[in-house]
This record gives sequence, C-alpha cells and structure tokens, in this order.
Amino acid sequence: MRFPNRKQRLSLITFAILYFILFFICRANSARDPGSYFFQPHEGYRPAYSLTRIQESLHYLARFNQTTGTPPNQAPPTTKEHVDLCVGIVTVKRPLAQNIDTTIASLIDSLSQHQRSQISIHLLFALTTPTDHPDYNHPWVHNTVNRVLTYDTQNISATTSYLRTLEANNKFTAEKSLIDYAISLRSCYDTTDAPYFLMLEDDVVAQRNWFPTTTQTLHSIEEWVRRGVVPRDWLYLRLFYTEKFLGWNAQNWREYLLWSLAATVAVAALCLCLRRTVRPAHEILSNAFLGLVCFAAVPAVILLYFASGRVTVQRPMRPGVHLMNRHGCCSQALVFPREKVPDILEYMKKMEDATKPKPVDSTLERLANEYGFDRLAIAPPQMQHVGAASYKEDEKKWRKGEYSVRGAHGVWSMEFEKAYSEYELMPYGGHMVDTYWPR
Repeated sequence: MRFPNRKQRLSLITFAILYFILFFICRANSARDPGSYFFQPHEGYRPAYSLTRIQESLHYLARFNQTTGTPPNQAPPTTKEHVDLCVGIVTVKRPLAQNIDTTIASLIDSLSQHQRSQISIHLLFALTTPTDHPDYNHPWVHNTVNRVLTYDTQNISATTSYLRTLEANNKFTAEKSLIDYAISLRSCYDTTDAPYFLMLEDDVVAQRNWFPTTTQTLHSIEEWVRRGVVPRDWLYLRLFYTEKFLGWNAQNWREYLLWSLAATVAVAALCLCLRRTVRPAHEILSNAFLGLVCFAAVPAVILLYFASGRVTVQRPMRPGVHLMNRHGCCSQALVFPREKVPDILEYMKKMEDATKPKPVDSTLERLANEYGFDRLAIAPPQMQHVGAASYKEDEKKWRKGEYSVRGAHGVWSMEFEKAYSEYELMPYGGHMVDTYWPR
C-alpha cells in the first residue's frame, strides 16, 4: 500500500489545521502566564484593577490630610488593644517612589466603622532619622494609623549608631530587614491581644473586600484544623503570591516524562484498537502512519501543552485556600497566628546574628522547614505589589518599565488584576472561601 494514501493525507491535513487553530488559542490564553512560551510582558504586566484601587485609595486619603494634634512619637499603651487583627507595616525611604499612602488607604477605604474598630495598624518608620521619610510629617499618617513607631520609641537591643551603619550600606539590607520586621511584629504582639497579625510591606494595594474575605478565610481554617483537614502547625496565610514561580518545575521532569510516555502509549493503543475493530480505519492506520502519529503528532501536542504554561493548563491556584510549602513569593502580605510569633521572633534574632543573614522571606521559609510548619495561601490574592523596587530585581530594569505602576515589571500577581477586574460586582473568592486544596 502506498504511503501516504488519500485518506492518510486528508487526516494529516485535518490534524495540521486543528493544530494550527489550537496553537493560536493557546497563544492567546497564555499571554498572561509568565511560565508560558507565549507569555507577553506587555499583556501580562498590564495593571487594571490595581490602578482603580490606587485612585480610589488616594481619593479617600485626601480627607485625612488635615492638621492633627496627635504627637508623632507614641509611647506603648498601658493596656492591650482588643482587636481581631493587628496590621504591622515597615516603611523606609525608597529610591524611586513611596507607596505607603496607597497601602494604608487601600486597607481602610472600604471598611465600615465597626470593621475599622477591629483592626489596629502599626506603622514603623524604619529610619534612624524618621523625618527623612517623605511621609512622616503628613497629617494622614496620624489620622489613619493606630500607632506610629520609630526606633526611639521601641525597646530594641541594636544601638542607633549600629542601625545607622546598616542603613548606610546596602550589603546589610537583609540584616536590617529582620530587625525592622521583628520590631513591627513585636509591637503588635505586645500591645494588642489580636489572635492574628498581618505583616505588610509598604508597597502593596489591597482589594476592596480584603478584610471580610481574610477573616472568613481564617475562620474556615480554624474549622478545618478542628476537623483535621488542615495541619494544626501552619506558620502563615499568604495574601499575595506571584505566578512567576508556579510554572513547570525542573525537579519534576521524571513525572512529566512519565505522563508524556503514558499519553503516547494510550494514543498508540487506541489506534491499534480502532484498526482492529473499525474497518475504515484499517486503511488509514498503517504501521507507518502510526509511527507518524506517535513520534510526530503526539509529541507536537505535548510540546504545545507544556509551552502553554502550567498556570494556564492546570490552574494550580483555583479559588480557595492552598497548601503552599514551596514556590511562595514573597513577604509582601503574610498573616501569622499569635501562637507562632514567639518562634518567629526568636528565630529572627538568631538569624540577625548569623554570619550571612537572609532576607525576611527566606528566613521565614527556613524557619518553616526546620520546624515542620506548613504554609497556606489564599487564591485569588488579596494584595498586589505596586512598589517601585525590590531586592530581587535590578533597579535599572524598574526605571525602564512600561507602566506607571512599577510593580508591574517584577514581583506581580496577574491573577489579582484578572480576578477583580472581571468580577468587580462579586469577585470570585469574595467572601466564600470554602475550599481547601492540599496540593
């Protein structure tokens, strides 16, 4: 029998047309997947919902820019605040842009009076001379924040001269970040009786319903822990993640190879079965044609599958709470249960004294691995990183960025922009976080 015959040629042409159509569908659907071959930075890093939230929050904040009589340095209170959540934020003078105003405003602009009373916000100006910070003397700071912290008002072991040395040299950024994080976290722990602490960086923006969604999620986790669904020893709940680290993992190449071989064998078995049971198929599915299917067509489809990106084809972060013991980045927004804070503070103190301290996020991951703590994440994210720079990125790259929201050029959540832009009236994930994804 001549190869290829008319029916075989028709089958190959049909496959080529279908593959061509599938290729462009995958290319369009994967434009916002940073792990995809088809990823388009212009589309993936396009800010949408975050721009809306920035405008809303700054408009809201304008009403608080009135003269205030609150003293800038507040001493620790004599009694603990009774709140459901304490928010700790460390702010520094950033080289490109300040976003602390957006961060604070986006946290509170959508809260009711009762909800606001359930939150205590502690803001640390992490500078030896806090007045060097562009926002320190702005009226809105003392009109919106429960406690304004400086090094002078906190009982810390590091001397001012030592902190000034760390501040002046970028080589000590990691060590200073541990000190600042611990100060902010300890302030929440010592001056409130909150069962949970939300630690934020000073360059994030929150979605409108972040507070009811987060509190409902924490209640769900408490119930799942009682039922044994969620491990009792969890270190934090992540409110921000980036898809950049959720793609195909080289460590799992054996699994990917196994499934690819299984797919090839399954197609070959199906073709052989059709050749034996369906008479018209006998003329098409010759041995040569089967070889072409198994060693060309199937690998081409598998290649397109992997090129489309894991976030696109597998949707690893469906709405709900996920176990995320790996590939979580970074420390922009983390919720800690109260009982874990002493362990965190002790470990950070130990890491401060290490020969080569690690940044906050790396230190927390090391702590979790050593103590066997699990880490959770809520999807879609409740926060977006909109800052102008990150120690993980090249500063020159940020200056050349395409969008005014500079976070869109580095540590960025594509899902945050998509989720709340498409479901503005009722964001999926909204107030109903009733699903736990253990893997």
